[in-house]
Amino acid sequence: MKRRSREVLLTLAMAGATLVVLGCAGPEQPKGPETVDVSGTVLLDGKPLAGAEVYFISPDGKFVGFGETGSDGKYTLVQGAVPGKNKVYISKIEIDESELNPEEGIDPEQMAAAAEAGGGEEAGEEGGGSKQLLPASYSDPEKTKLTFDVPAGGTSEADFQLTSK
Repeated sequence: MKRRSREVLLTLAMAGATLVVLGCAGPEQPKGPETVDVSGTVLLDGKPLAGAEVYFISPDGKFVGFGETGSDGKYTLVQGAVPGKNKVYISKIEIDESELNPEEGIDPEQMAAAAEAGGGEEAGEEGGGSKQLLPASYSDPEKTKLTFDVPAGGTSEADFQLTSK
């Protein structure tokens, strides 16, 4: 009888553990939009623009693809982009490192200044030691004039030729 009780308890314990494991998986997460691979090159005044951030905003505004340019101006969007006409903005911020405290890291005021510099009205606008190097017509998500029609199969030719003036 004791053996039978142990078997029943063991079976119930195993069933309970299985339910706990399955329950921890949680509900299925909603999937994001279907994206495709996008890469290209960013040139400024005919030269590769290194260290710039490239953003593609989906046609419905609910998805943003992001990539960073290398020394050759080439970028690849990390999660791709949604096919269709995307709004694009490209940002390059220069931070005056002399105002940073390397022993303590960046303080909240410096972080706020750096964030504010990203939304400057014009290229070169001061922002507490940081400045946006590109005109707002490229770098401001509200004012950008850049768009790119992402094909359904993706592309490696999402190239942008920017001018500093």
